[in-house]
Amino acid sequence: MDKKEKKKIFWFCLAGFLFVGAFGAASHFFYEWSGKEPLAGVFFAANESVWEHLKLAIFPTLVFFLIGSVFLDAPNVLPAFFATLILPMLLIPAIFYGYTAFTGEPIVAVDIATYFVSVAAAFALCFFVLTRPPLPKWVSALAVPGIAAVSVCYLAFTLFPPHAPLFLDPVTGGYGFV
Repeated sequence: MDKKEKKKIFWFCLAGFLFVGAFGAASHFFYEWSGKEPLAGVFFAANESVWEHLKLAIFPTLVFFLIGSVFLDAPNVLPAFFATLILPMLLIPAIFYGYTAFTGEPIVAVDIATYFVSVAAAFALCFFVLTRPPLPKWVSALAVPGIAAVSVCYLAFTLFPPHAPLFLDPVTGGYGFV
């Protein structure tokens, strides 16, 4: 891969970080601003659970890749898409539950930093995957059902949240739309 292609991928990943970071952060308030419109709750955080906060990264990443990747002519787009989508879903809960095990309670500044660090790590991984030599076709073939599974879980667990700690709103003690 030549320097010009790497530079284009760098700008793509930087734009992704900025878009997902900004849109995701702003989307934290969209459900409330909508007057708690159920349709808004499907796409944006509808309560203070960890799951709902994952949606701050999931939906903007889906939008960014579905629109932005048409402008990107690089190998490994599907694996990069999946990696970028899944990494915040792993990092955010790991960091949150890790630090709250020591503090006993969430700290808003740490939660905000966790979000941005997770999104930055996701787009750093995206850059790494996009700049590698083409991966075997089976890797892209596995990325497609992975992306689909995340999307289905995104919708299903929003509409029918399991009664598990990840989905519990610590403010209301409820699950799902509040």
